[in-house]
Order: sequence, then structure tokens, then C-alpha cells
Amino acid sequence: MRWDELEAAVTAVLRIMERFPQPVDAETLVNYANENDPAWRLRSAAVVVHYQALVVIDLLELAWSPDGANRQINEAGRSYLAVRAAGSQTALYEDPRLRDWAALTEARESFRGHQITEANTFSRLELSQWRQFSEVAIDFHPRLTVLTGANGAGKTTLLNVLAPHFSWAAQLVTSSARYRELGSGTHVARVGQLSYSNGVWTPIQEVLTEQTTVQPLQIPSQQPVPGIFISSHRSISGYQALQNLPAKFSTADALLTQFANEVQTRYSGGNSRYSPLYRMKEALVAAAMYAYGNAAVVANSEARDIWEGFQDVLAKLLPRALAFRRLVVEDGDVWVKTSSSQFPLEAVSGGVSAVVELGWQIFLRGRGADSFTVCIDEPENHLHPELQRTILPTLLEAFPLATYVVATHSPFVVTSSRDSLVYALRNDEHGRVRSRQVRDINSSATSDETLMSVLGLDTPLPQWAEVELQRALTAVPDDPKADDLRLLRERLIAAGLGAQFPAAIDALRTDGSTL
Repeated sequence: MRWDELEAAVTAVLRIMERFPQPVDAETLVNYANENDPAWRLRSAAVVVHYQALVVIDLLELAWSPDGANRQINEAGRSYLAVRAAGSQTALYEDPRLRDWAALTEARESFRGHQITEANTFSRLELSQWRQFSEVAIDFHPRLTVLTGANGAGKTTLLNVLAPHFSWAAQLVTSSARYRELGSGTHVARVGQLSYSNGVWTPIQEVLTEQTTVQPLQIPSQQPVPGIFISSHRSISGYQALQNLPAKFSTADALLTQFANEVQTRYSGGNSRYSPLYRMKEALVAAAMYAYGNAAVVANSEARDIWEGFQDVLAKLLPRALAFRRLVVEDGDVWVKTSSSQFPLEAVSGGVSAVVELGWQIFLRGRGADSFTVCIDEPENHLHPELQRTILPTLLEAFPLATYVVATHSPFVVTSSRDSLVYALRNDEHGRVRSRQVRDINSSATSDETLMSVLGLDTPLPQWAEVELQRALTAVPDDPKADDLRLLRERLIAAGLGAQFPAAIDALRTDGSTL
């Protein structure tokens, strides 16, 4: 912690506050403190120390904030400036209110040192008393952060908080119930805070109005984060014959925009003439046509890189049993060639199609990127358990410069990578959702063990089996003899539950029998 620089930044920000008779937003304060120098944000150390100064001002209560975002200097802040003006040292490092924050900040800075590159990404997300959440605190891993929990726990909601960074129109419904608690007028409520790897942090705010509306949260100091958002809605596409080919090969960004627009249209309930898969086929056929050139067409290196590079990605992502070899174009269609057969791109199974579309979007987003962030909601959709087990490891291998934030129900996805941070969203005693970092996760655990230890299931048994097991246990007397246990075992075997006999014995012991 650079305490001298931090004290100077705190002083500079407070002096800016003194100039204003009303509360001022964070961006104005830090910009004015740096004399509106447009280049100051290029100096990462300056960015970090000025946003840390805002935290210190809040912790020491040197300013008043009416909404958790704008600040106005108070008497404590003026006293701080008076001490500094007199030439006295304020010794921030000696203030007990800052000790825990300083230790935690240094630990997080050390953790950020493991980032794969300098490209900006998310560092920490905090939410408090918002929607179904009581308290949520997520520290993001440099490569893979996994969010898991039951339906309704809020996994997708957390991803949707991040979605505006990737131009994804997330559907967050703002309820009018909270508005009625606060009274008439439009209210801006602070619901959390988002921190970035570049040292900037920003409040997260919800605008409350009389009407129930669909709108994103406000992120006043939102920072650019290169990346992509992939929703849980996988496209269902039938065969469409190619209508025409572009006269000029498009860039990777343009191809991704075309694909993403079709996905967003369907996600929002709309429709268009072409499916996302059609846009992919159109791009691949064009890439094959322009890649190598001929006597009349000049070869296009970008087209060749996309045509060959995407096939390299598919070789890593597709299941080994498929024995993928390459793509070929014939009569305006893209064919998938394996070691034993070939078939049109539209004829692949739902699971393989889901993997192909995931790979296509991430591949295009990563073209020319130093590094980037990928948010994926339920990557396991349409996938066989074997593909669920391998999808994240293969994505990590295929795109080594990507940072992933994933929401999932699948125990196979949860345990698929040791080098990750896993957070479980669970209800507390009041029925509100809290996040818990799963520190002792067993990556070698079976899916049943993960379902119970991480996802919170009481039992992985089917409901009929649970009922039958309970009936068998109820029939056992309080003081069972050997014949009673033998009868229990026979009844379980007859019901197809013989493997549950040891668990049944444990249950009898837990219930207080004399076993």
C-alpha cells in the first residue's frame, strides 16, 4: 500500500469536493483531482490510488453520500484538510478503520498479479439486500469463476449485472413494490459495487419508479471490458439454403455482430429471416471461397485464418467419439467430415451444434484480442454428461487468453477444473440468498457427491426411490434385530435399491436406533 500517494489522493479529492455546493459523482471527482488530464487514466497506478482514495473517504466518513454514489464533503472532511494544510501528517495507516481494508486490498492486488494479461476484466462483485439476495460477494478468478445454485437462486441475475459491458440487453425487471415503500418520485437505490482489475470500482444502482419496468442497472463508472456474453438460450435452426455470398469478406467483428444480432433478436422474442446458424454457414462459405484465391480472386489472409483457425478450435472442442477431421464446402453448404462419414452442418445433434456455436462466438471475439472475458449462462445446455465434463477444460485449452465467468446447474461443470473459484448461492435462515465460496470442493467427487455438497440436494435419489426407501425404514422397529435388518435388505433389493442398504443402516443409526 502506497500510503503517501494515497494520502495525497484523498486530499486532492476532498479539495475538489469543497468546490461544489452539492454532492458530486465519482468520475467528476477523480477527473478534476487529476486536473482533467485525459492521459491520467493511462497510468494504472494513478487510477488505482484515486479510486482507493474514494474508499478511504467513505470508510473514514469524510463525506456525506445521499445515494451511495455522489459525495459531498462534511465537517470531518474539512477537519482532515485543515490538518493537512497545517503541514501535519494524517497517518492513514495508523487508523484502525483502515487496517482490515488495507490487508484485504493488498491480498486482492496480489491475486490480480496472476492475471494472464493486462486487459481489463472484473475483480469483485458485491450486492446487498437486492431482489432475492441478502449478501453476495464474488472475487473473480483470473481464468474461471463458476456460479452454481438451485433454480431461482440468482445465477443468471448475477451474469446479467455484468451483461451491459458486452452490449447484451439483459432483461432485469424492476419491481414497483420497493418503490411504494420509499414513497412518490423516482428513487435511485445503491444495491452493490463492482470492482475492475484496473483498480476502478463503481457503485451499482437500481432506478425505482411507479411502474414495473425492464431495464438494466446503472453502473456510473462502468469500465470497458473486452469480451462476450453468451446466454442460456441456444438457437434451434433448421436448414436454410444459402441465398447469396458477400462481394467482400467481412471482419471477425462484423461476422460476430451478425451472429449475435440474430441471437439477441430471438432472446427478445423477435424473429428475422435468418437463423444464427445460417449466419455462421454464410460466413464459413465466404471464408472458404476467399481464403485461398484463384486466377481471378486474390487470396484473403483474414478469411484463411478464420477458415483454418475455426477448424482447429473444433478439433479441440468436439467430442473425441465424433472423430472430427475437417469442414468442407459443397454446393453452398458446409459439411462436417469425420473419420467415417460426412453430414451437413445443420444435421449435427443438438449437443454438437451447441458446442459449435459456443466455439464460433468465442473464436470470433478472440480474433486479435490480447485477452477477453467470456460470460456463459448454463454451458451444459443440450450436452451429454461426457461433454458437460469436458466443455470448460476444452474451452480453457482452446482459448488460453480468455477469462470465463460461468453459471451452471451441472455437477460435471462445477468440478471440471481445479484452477477455478466456485461460488454456491444458497438460502439463509431468512430465505434470502447468500453466496458462499466453496473452498473445499473435491474435483474428483462423483456427480452425486457434488449435488449434495455443493448444490445443496438432500439426496440424489429419484423421488420414487426416496419414497420407497423411507417406507422400508419406517417398517423397521426401534430396536431392530438381525432378522429385521435381513428383511430390510431383501425389501430394498426387491425394489431395486440394494445399493442403498449401507445408507439405510446409517440412517437408522442417525435416528437413534440401538444398532
